[in-house]
Amino acid sequence: MYPIPESIVPADDNKLDSYFPIRSKGNEFDWGVITGLILSYILRLQIKNYSIEDFRSECEKHMSELLGSHDHGFLAVLERMYFSTNDVLKISPLFLLFKAQYNGSGKATLGASNWRMGALFASLLGDQKTESELPQKLNFLEVEILNVLSARLKPAAEVLFAEERPYLPYLAEKFKLDISFLSGHPTYLLEHLEDALKLYAFSYCSQLALNIRAWKEGCPVSRKLYFILDSEKASAERSMVQNHGYKMFSKASEYLFPILSALEVLQLQGSKRPLWQVYDECNSYSDHVQLLTDLNNYLSAFIELRVLPKQAPSTTVEEAFTQLEKVAVGQFRDEKTKRSDVNKKYMIALEDQIGAEFIQSRGRAGRVLVLNQDQLVLLTNLSIGLRDKLRLHELIDEFRSRGFYLDSQSQQVLVSFYERMGNIERMSDSGDAVYVRKTI
Repeated sequence: MYPIPESIVPADDNKLDSYFPIRSKGNEFDWGVITGLILSYILRLQIKNYSIEDFRSECEKHMSELLGSHDHGFLAVLERMYFSTNDVLKISPLFLLFKAQYNGSGKATLGASNWRMGALFASLLGDQKTESELPQKLNFLEVEILNVLSARLKPAAEVLFAEERPYLPYLAEKFKLDISFLSGHPTYLLEHLEDALKLYAFSYCSQLALNIRAWKEGCPVSRKLYFILDSEKASAERSMVQNHGYKMFSKASEYLFPILSALEVLQLQGSKRPLWQVYDECNSYSDHVQLLTDLNNYLSAFIELRVLPKQAPSTTVEEAFTQLEKVAVGQFRDEKTKRSDVNKKYMIALEDQIGAEFIQSRGRAGRVLVLNQDQLVLLTNLSIGLRDKLRLHELIDEFRSRGFYLDSQSQQVLVSFYERMGNIERMSDSGDAVYVRKTI
């Protein structure tokens, strides 16, 4: 198959439809909706046209039929226990589906920004699904309440989002493992799925930024991005934190919108492909002469349309892709054009809407990436997963594979944190003999 569209022409505007949830405007994310949407995706179930009030009425009716003449005020007790405080929503993760009801166009019903975030996680999950029967320990009342809800669940569409081949396969594999682990612990999933999604949203976007220019290196790998713990003092002497932390992430994010929008014109019909895969397919294509002709014609037309400095025609596929990146980014660097402002809006929205919980200003040390205690506990539990415990260095490797790096000073603070929690075992004074247990 020809690896790029046979008729490839530049558009007047830069469009972005895949691999990134941010747009220049309209980036208000409702994480309750997103959480329900992802649960719907992995369960292949949804609730349609059914309000909490409808559910409450059906529960009362169902309980009345079960109790008959033995009510004796029990329905009033049921109301106080579950419905007046909304504690009914804490019975099962299935109640998260109330937040993500959609009919026809999910974008219109749930909001375009929430749908884009859902598409991001769907690209990581692929066709993975989990068992609809999430194992839980419920009392007899909760069993009956859940039976009422289960009768109202409908099959969700098999294909909710446009298919995107994962841009970061290594992160997709970890996300699948973590969702599978959470599915085996429904109570923990109910409490922490939203937090897990926020972790992965930032990890994905930051790792995407660090990998976006490495298209000729093949399949992406986890790249160094250093965080500190929120209990630590930041200092300008922390070289890894300073050189491979927030500053590096912020600088790399400048390339996201330009390169991803350039990628859109290279997509064929069907599932979207990451730039590194498109490059690999072009390199492997037999007729480089025709391919280079089409790429050079496109680049020449793009340069003319954007009024950019002329470039010599490329003689290799690598040169063509290098030039594609150069002009894609270059069009946004002229401060006299509106395009410069557009790219800045993407960068600001990324930090404000996805990075806000991970970015802090620390005086003279400037802005740094930070993990708080709740995020650390969640990341620890996800990293250990189905195992009982991990050696400390293995746990740190699991953090890194998810895009979270800690320098030696932060690791020492982390051990102290685990010791206070009581989930660490020291088999000897050797660092290799330090084990960390899950907290669930």
